[in-house]
Amino acid sequence: MKSIKGLLGKRIKELRQSKHLSQQELAEKIGIDQRNLSNIECGNTFPSKSLTRLAAALNIDLQELFDFDHYKTDESSMIEYIQKNLASLSPSDLRTVYRLIKSMH
Repeated sequence: MKSIKGLLGKRIKELRQSKHLSQQELAEKIGIDQRNLSNIECGNTFPSKSLTRLAAALNIDLQELFDFDHYKTDESSMIEYIQKNLASLSPSDLRTVYRLIKSMH
């Protein structure tokens, strides 16, 4: 298993990209240098002093930074979970999932 620094860095990058922020933009929001953020995302350093600012800048709860469960799930389990839960989505959410998947191909 990856180190906590590696998992956290990967999660921060995932959340940053989901908010359509560049490294420079997020770094400015939390008051650190872009190179420092890059080191955090690469798992080279731990953002102990920046954790609360990161969560605030990404508009998430602090605990969401440490949500690594989807990194531990194998591919077949992910497919099964998605298929099982598609039927319960609202039409709006279903369209969102459709557009997301379509944009990836």
